[in-house]
Amino acid sequence: MARSRTNPAPSTSTVQQVTDLLENYASRGIFRGFSRGAATASRASYKIVWHRSQEFELIFDVRKASLRMPSVLPAVGPAMFEHLSSWIAEQQSAETLEHRRIDSAKARVECAMRGKDAALTVTAVDGDVEYAVRKLIHLVHEIYLSFLHDGRYYDYLIETFNLDPDFVQFS
Repeated sequence: MARSRTNPAPSTSTVQQVTDLLENYASRGIFRGFSRGAATASRASYKIVWHRSQEFELIFDVRKASLRMPSVLPAVGPAMFEHLSSWIAEQQSAETLEHRRIDSAKARVECAMRGKDAALTVTAVDGDVEYAVRKLIHLVHEIYLSFLHDGRYYDYLIETFNLDPDFVQFS
């Protein structure tokens, strides 16, 4: 998709913008840990300790205006991946409340399998990287708080995250 003059490609300063946004989440206690990894003018990586004390890798590609998490959910089977993909599509639909919806004119979300892990990529279609970062963080948060807790994934939660079965609650 070609960018217009009103929607320019992100500049290399967007690496700092993404870093600042993620550091802000970390400083507010949203993440349990945060560090910046290797960075160039066109790409940066980050390590985030977050849900279930998992370490997430986040890779920002300036040229593509994309943020990728190679492993959002570990050890996902085909049926769970299919459900996750359809759930993510719902987050972009008109049925989702506007303030929670991912606007497809602003960001594109892709879910893929990487080995046995579910990967997630959010691309800023219009160059608004801040919107893409915020929607990615919100989406991952919702995966862990809503998607995994709809009652279908009790065994997955216990086995994958070594949780105490007496303390797993569903909404």
